[in-house]
Amino acid sequence: MPESERVKLFDTWAEHYDDSVGEWSKQFPFEGYEDVLGEIERLSHPASGLSVLDLGIGTGRLAERFVKAGCAVWGMDFSPMMLAKVHRKLPQVELIKADLLGHWPLPTGRTFNRIVSAYTFHEFDLDSKVRLLSRLAGDHLTTGGRIVVGDISFPSEYVRDSAAEKWADSWDDDEYYWASDEAREALHHAGLDSYYHQVSICGGVYVIEPR
Repeated sequence: MPESERVKLFDTWAEHYDDSVGEWSKQFPFEGYEDVLGEIERLSHPASGLSVLDLGIGTGRLAERFVKAGCAVWGMDFSPMMLAKVHRKLPQVELIKADLLGHWPLPTGRTFNRIVSAYTFHEFDLDSKVRLLSRLAGDHLTTGGRIVVGDISFPSEYVRDSAAEKWADSWDDDEYYWASDEAREALHHAGLDSYYHQVSICGGVYVIEPR
């Protein structure tokens, strides 16, 4: 789908996104959605004063957890309507409109203690995922920081293939759902260490750090 159409889709979705996720949280692909957000928070070890960048901030459901923990939060998204909703809900968050795979209007040398993301990276193929994560680790992560990503994910390629058959009517062939075995191998080759925790039948969380 062309980028302009993706933006229009998410702009339209912004107003009822929270209700949609609540309705779908017991079925593929959002089963266990809140549990995944909770695990991102837990594995990030948020604390007052930490700086956090939320990629694909959406309506701010994940960012709100870090704001409540006293973190200084920045959020990035390509949807103006999503960003407008976050601004109304969390006016203290610094917001950036940008395509995650494109140019980022961040101050030169701006780094963060934590970089987090929820249900965004499945928009990118594996090579793009790894390039983006390498860029984040090399350019925007403080020493000792970590990247924590929760998304539609499976423990192995075999399980993902089986899931594609099971949920054939709901499976989106234009999206790139994670398989932990292939993802962690690719991250390792890129110089990134990773840990994976399966949270629900179709959702998991990755902790990624530079080696």
